[in-house]
This record gives sequence, structure tokens and C-alpha cells, in this order.
Amino acid sequence: MKVRKYLLLPRLLLLAVRAPRDQRLAWDRYWSEVTRTGFDGEVLWDAGDETELTESVTRLYEHADPDLPIVDLGCGNGRQARAFTRSAPRVLGLDRSAAAVNRARLEAAESPPPGPASLEFQVADVAEPGMGKRVHEQMGAANVHVRGVLHVVDAPDRPTVVDNLKAMLGDRGTAYVCETNLPGDPLDYLMFQGATPTSMPVAVHRLVASGLRPPSHFGPAELARYFPAADGWQLLAHGPTTLHGIPLRQGEGSQHIPGYFAVLRAHS
Repeated sequence: MKVRKYLLLPRLLLLAVRAPRDQRLAWDRYWSEVTRTGFDGEVLWDAGDETELTESVTRLYEHADPDLPIVDLGCGNGRQARAFTRSAPRVLGLDRSAAAVNRARLEAAESPPPGPASLEFQVADVAEPGMGKRVHEQMGAANVHVRGVLHVVDAPDRPTVVDNLKAMLGDRGTAYVCETNLPGDPLDYLMFQGATPTSMPVAVHRLVASGLRPPSHFGPAELARYFPAADGWQLLAHGPTTLHGIPLRQGEGSQHIPGYFAVLRAHS
């Protein structure tokens, strides 16, 4: 296995030559080509599994103030943001990709959210300094939902993401962070997703061809590094979890991806 994964490199390098290196452009390229989401769609992490959605809501609101608005950070096509309209008075979905935000608005218009909360989507880059402060000025203190964001953020940008998250929470908000935590390096992750030296599931190929970097793992060690108690972070709950992805091949069930979750509050 250790040797075989390196046989993926020639194929990956060939795809990389044709893809943008700038991750904002790569995400826009990816989302602009999406035509179908959900369990039988094209977006690898958008299986729409109600079990995972329910777990996220339950874990957050065991600790969070339900009267606060909620920000869905890295909202993609807005599935989690729409689900939170049943639990929060106001929901704001944010994504760095304008194409993703357009997709989220389209899906919200085509399939009305299940709850009565107001729902809005905006373009915003969580790795941009000061972004969290601007959202706080707009929303006030808010709860924040983060699913599969930090694991695709470059390590040098993660402290800025955490600073922005802290600013959005203010003095009353609670954060739910859920990331993939598959052992190994990006090549191991691609093999877990069904990539071989000669073939690649369509949904995985689309990600690689768009220029998106594969995720890294994010678990207890990363949590301790980026959310230390010394910086005012209070860990309320944490542990292993499962993220659900779409089937890799026709006739298969949804993927069960090892993950890690944490519920956090920040103190100045």
C-alpha cells in the first residue's frame, strides 16, 4: 500500500498542469461545473445524510444558545444552512466561492428551507484577516457551524481562520467544528476515496481536475494546536464521528469517512 500510493503521482501531476493553483479560482471552477447535488449528485461530501445533520444540530444545541443566529462557514451548496433554519432564528451561509454561493441560493429557491428562520448566503473568505469582525458587526454574537473547512485550509492560514471564528462567536456564541480525520497523508486519502494509478471515481476526478488540494486529517492534536485553552478556548465536547459522502460508484452505499468533532466556546 505504501509503495502503491506513489503510483498515483503521474496522474495527479498531469491533472495539476491543467488546473489553477489559486484555491479561490479552483473552488469557483469546481462549483461552476456542478449540475447535481445530493446522494446521487456530483459533490463528494454532499450525501445529505439526515443522521449526520441531526447529530450536528444535537451536539451544538446541547451547549449553544438557541436564540442566537448561526453562521454556516464554508456553506457550499447550503445543505447544512438550510437544515439549521429549523433551529436558529437567522442563518447566514458563507463561502469563499461565488459559484458555491450562487448554487446555494438556487437550491434554497428550488427547495424551500424546512424551518422558519431567515436564510441568507454571502461570499466571504474565512482566511481573510478581519472577516470575522465584519460578520460580527453584521450579525452580533453568533453560533458557528464548521464542517470540512479546516482540513482543506493551508496550515499557515489556519490561525487566521480561528481568529475569524472567535470574532464571530463574540461573548455568547458556540462553535461546532467537524472535520475528516483519516490517518495518513493526502495520497492515502485519495486511495481511501477509490483512486488507483489507472482509474478514479468521477466525483474524485472532478475535485482533482479543478485544482483543489486533498484534505489533511484534523483530530485532537490539531484541535489542541489551533484552539488552545491559553487563547481562551473552552472545549465543551469532542470525540470521533463519521462524515457521510456520496457513493463512489453506482450501486454502492454512502461513504463513511472517519472524522472528529468539537464543540467550543471562546473567552477573551
